[in-house]
Amino acid sequence: MSPVPSVKLNSGYDFPLIGYGTFNGDGAFEQVYKSSKYALECGYRHFDTAYIYATEEALGNAIKDSNVDRQDVFITTKLWNDFHEPQHVRPALDRSLKYLQTDYIDLYLMHWPLSFEFKGYEFNEVNTPILQIKPTNVPIVDTWRAMEKLVKDGVVRSIGASNFTIPMLQDILDHCEIPPAVNQIEMHPNLPQEELLEFCNSKGIKLTAFSPLGNFAITKKTLKILDAPVVQELATKYNKTPIQVLLNWGVNRGYAVIPKSVTPSRIKDNLVYFEMDKKDVDAITEAGLKAKARIFNSTYLFGEECTVFSD
Repeated sequence: MSPVPSVKLNSGYDFPLIGYGTFNGDGAFEQVYKSSKYALECGYRHFDTAYIYATEEALGNAIKDSNVDRQDVFITTKLWNDFHEPQHVRPALDRSLKYLQTDYIDLYLMHWPLSFEFKGYEFNEVNTPILQIKPTNVPIVDTWRAMEKLVKDGVVRSIGASNFTIPMLQDILDHCEIPPAVNQIEMHPNLPQEELLEFCNSKGIKLTAFSPLGNFAITKKTLKILDAPVVQELATKYNKTPIQVLLNWGVNRGYAVIPKSVTPSRIKDNLVYFEMDKKDVDAITEAGLKAKARIFNSTYLFGEECTVFSD
């Protein structure tokens, strides 16, 4: 098995291209703790969490109880939509630091280009998905400048975005001091995001793909790209599973993937990296585009006033 490759972020830090996702932990602390600890044992060094996932504490405990030094682990977490007012950014980050039991975050993302009414920092006070939520329209630039201060204060190493479109990223580039290091987006063969990938590559912004296999628990949607003949044929060619083929389709396109699983065998298998011929990468892209689909829709999650994507 080849070592998992890393890329250099525009902030100067190394970014492993296969990570372990902790989304949809459903508050199952022990499950997330055990699976994260096993992922560390398997060799994962990039972990993705978020305040709203309620998995930060379990991940923090897993890292603390492992034999892996904190400085060898790359942790991504995210600023939730309720905390976009500049005065709420640092207190929100401090809660994440407490749960993760660390004095710095490797990558802090603005979870959505949407701001909601602030009701408090506790989990039972925040606005959660599957609600009709009215946005408060805090300018993205204002929140970003508060995030820049986190970098200057030494509590965050890199800052980035999540679910941002090209115009939103350009707005930050035009008006802010620190450029986004990463944009985390839905990306799989049925949504290859070629224009956004090209734009980010041209601006030195790395991408992370969530739902890299085309499934998403909240919307209960699962795409059928794993069953595509080309994916099955390439699994045979490379002697890998269809899931490994799809994950490495993403890595071979140059961005990070963060699959999630609590099944030990799948956690281990998802860390396998291998090089693919460009023609095979292109073939998967072409197959996916025949049934283009987005499974993660902000309007479905938050209501009609929270539309982010035009497709």
